[in-house]
Amino acid sequence: MAAKGILNGYPDGQAHLEKDLTRAEFAKIVTKLFDLSEVTNKLSYKDKGYNASNWAVPYIEAVTAANLMQGKDTVKGIFDYNGKVTVEEVSAVLFRALKLEQPTTTDNSASAWAKGYAQAVIDAGLVAKDTNFKANASRSLVVETAYAVDQKLTVPQLTVASAEAVSPTKVVVTFSDKTTTTVELTTALVAGVETTINFKHQEKDFTAKVTLQAPKVVSVTAPNSKQLVVKFNRAVDGDTVAEDGKLIKDVVQVTALSGAPVVTAAGAEVSFSTDNTEATITFPGLEYLKGQYTVVVNDKIKTTSGEVVPAFTNIVPVADTVAPTVATVNAVAKATTNKVYVKFSEPVKPAGIIAYVNGAAATVQRDTYDTFVLTTGNLNSGTTYDVSLTNVSDFAGNVANPNPIKTSVTVVSDVAAPVIKSVTPVGDRYVEVKFDKKVNRDSLVGNVRLLDANGESKGVFYVSTSSDSDTIKLRSPLSALPTSGTFTGSIVFGQSVRDTLGNTLSAAATQAITFTKDTSAPGVTSATYSNKGLVIKFNEEVILDTAGTNNRQILVINNKTGQQAATLNVRAGSLSADKKTLTYAVSLSGADYTVRLPQGLVTDDSFSTNPFASTTVALAIEAANTSDVTRPEVVSITPHDKDAAGTVIADVYYDVVVKDSGSDASGLNVATLTDVNSYTLNSKALPLGAYPVITSIGTGDDAAAPKTATVRVYIPGNTITKTEDYTFQVFGIADKAGNGIIAVEKKSELTDRVKPTLTTAAVSSGDNTVLVIGFSEDVKASTVQLADFEFSINGVSQNADKSNVKPASIAPGAGSDAGKFYVTFDKLDGTTGKQNLNANDVNSIEVKVNASANITDDAGNKITTGTVVTGK
Repeated sequence: MAAKGILNGYPDGQAHLEKDLTRAEFAKIVTKLFDLSEVTNKLSYKDKGYNASNWAVPYIEAVTAANLMQGKDTVKGIFDYNGKVTVEEVSAVLFRALKLEQPTTTDNSASAWAKGYAQAVIDAGLVAKDTNFKANASRSLVVETAYAVDQKLTVPQLTVASAEAVSPTKVVVTFSDKTTTTVELTTALVAGVETTINFKHQEKDFTAKVTLQAPKVVSVTAPNSKQLVVKFNRAVDGDTVAEDGKLIKDVVQVTALSGAPVVTAAGAEVSFSTDNTEATITFPGLEYLKGQYTVVVNDKIKTTSGEVVPAFTNIVPVADTVAPTVATVNAVAKATTNKVYVKFSEPVKPAGIIAYVNGAAATVQRDTYDTFVLTTGNLNSGTTYDVSLTNVSDFAGNVANPNPIKTSVTVVSDVAAPVIKSVTPVGDRYVEVKFDKKVNRDSLVGNVRLLDANGESKGVFYVSTSSDSDTIKLRSPLSALPTSGTFTGSIVFGQSVRDTLGNTLSAAATQAITFTKDTSAPGVTSATYSNKGLVIKFNEEVILDTAGTNNRQILVINNKTGQQAATLNVRAGSLSADKKTLTYAVSLSGADYTVRLPQGLVTDDSFSTNPFASTTVALAIEAANTSDVTRPEVVSITPHDKDAAGTVIADVYYDVVVKDSGSDASGLNVATLTDVNSYTLNSKALPLGAYPVITSIGTGDDAAAPKTATVRVYIPGNTITKTEDYTFQVFGIADKAGNGIIAVEKKSELTDRVKPTLTTAAVSSGDNTVLVIGFSEDVKASTVQLADFEFSINGVSQNADKSNVKPASIAPGAGSDAGKFYVTFDKLDGTTGKQNLNANDVNSIEVKVNASANITDDAGNKITTGTVVTGK
């Protein structure tokens, strides 16, 4: 404050913060704090000594002119500059100067006239709530308050921290306050050339230097055991990564190392970040990652501007030890609903989850890998309900903690009409309509009309989208465009268009639209080979003539031999549902090929039906393992807990029969059969000492790659500590071609094989005549007798001095001591009554389990004998 000239202090060089502040001093602080202009040559008040030589006059006149302060006696014109200013008067001035809002409720000590002012400065964090507002304001209080005001008024200058080009025409700028903005460029950046861009943000002009980096994969990471995230430095074309939401074969290859479970990459689910710079790959079924993997991202991926992303290889270690948590719980209803949506922090196993909503059991259904729908009875909007989730586990076996998860959901009332966010022409005969939420697809059928510039109806749009969505594609009713090549008109949405909850548009909505003739021919973005055959992807929707006399052919030429490897009739192709992918059934061996695509292979879906221009594309097929595309399968899992006579065997074992079928079967990968990490028990790694061994293979099979094998997986009996159901899972087995099995589970009861052990002995805190003894697990009370133990007091055992150490009784414990036992002793001196075990003459107590003890647990396991514990 002193550095800014707001505070001067006194002639003695001290601030005297302990003094009360005068009205004159406060006037100066306000003038300096709010940068008011000092007023001279004016005397508005009649106080004694209020003249041109008074130091305070310019400041008092300044706050008066600004209507922030006024005289104490406006009738007599007295300012009272030497009078003390109160805290509530300070609050009133700050309220006016900062233009604060009057709060609706107050809770402070100010006078009635000032309560609103006081509450406003409390809410603004300028004065503490428990301040005595009627008291005089100390200099220390005003200095602290003025400093807080100064910090609010001092806004840091916004600067550009960094700028990154995510495409040749799009730059993401990050500012000094960590906010971002996206700048769209009219002139494309040139890769590798530093360019200065100019743009506006928050009504201010900024410049930034940016260099468009060559496209590349930035990283591949595994945020959990079920997913890989591939991050690019540029926005990528999703169609070069996935088809219908599934990963295209060989675009991303994931190879297990050191016996890690094999996972299926091709066909895995893919989702993209909003800016298309991240692709999240979720592996199918029960497959998951554990261990080390080589991940190869090939050079078939392109950016949104058509540039090739160079190939990338990295080793990704995966060790998921973090349990899933609930990310969000929500329910939306117009009035009532029966569905609650639970989103977890990561994908979780779909089986085994038990859910309750407000105490009632709910059905659980997977929506996506990390989102589940709980269906229950009617839930009312605006009401909060308890939600309980038990047995939530991720694919690595980490169980949510606590278990069950307890949370709640408030049903949000949605009675708002859907809002049209944008209407965008796609080509010259389609439009894409974006709403602010999902709308009912059927409500648009026959309910969206096209009007020309004169308001005359041209017909009803056809709804191309097949399901409820927030993005709807419509086909124009026009049969042709005007000769000018441009149609200008409007789209009218009927009022009955509704969202999925039944909320309709507040009124019929009209959106302007312009269709312009499409003169661009479709182009090929990629040609790949999969188990479906030759797959050709286009940059827009196309039409394949399957009914005419088109006898054009696609030629596939082997680059090494120069010979035709295949000749395909154009009309034999299969067009995908999104009309962007053409597939031809053909079998090709591993080699490099040139594919010649003829003129008119397809046309686009426009009024001009622009024909495809002939072109050639390269096709590379890896030779290894292209013939074997069939997964091996687990034929059976047989648990062995007891022998034929019903006697519990020493060690548990499971016999697992695996088969690799098909004419092209490459045989089982023996390393995955004998890898202990290919199996789990109760979703956890097998206990230490467990091991698998191949006990037999199919007749005539190659031992290095058998077609059929039986694996016996041994589990040490001493690790089965409870008699209950255990789930044994087989998931990591693969064949020589790298095809992994679909995980299989077997649930069966295993018997407790662990002997109970004496673990504790202590004098009861509630009764000093009782010794409480405990075991490692619950034992049968009927098998526990005094004769099973030898008790020693002060180093003398009952066997050595039967006349002195005399155990009197043993009985099961109760309450918090359930599972334990109470032991009492006759008095050591031979008198009548129970021995006080905390007496001065009782220094030590020991308990030993006799060799003849027959104490057993519920499974019949006999206690470990010879164990000694100290009770005091």
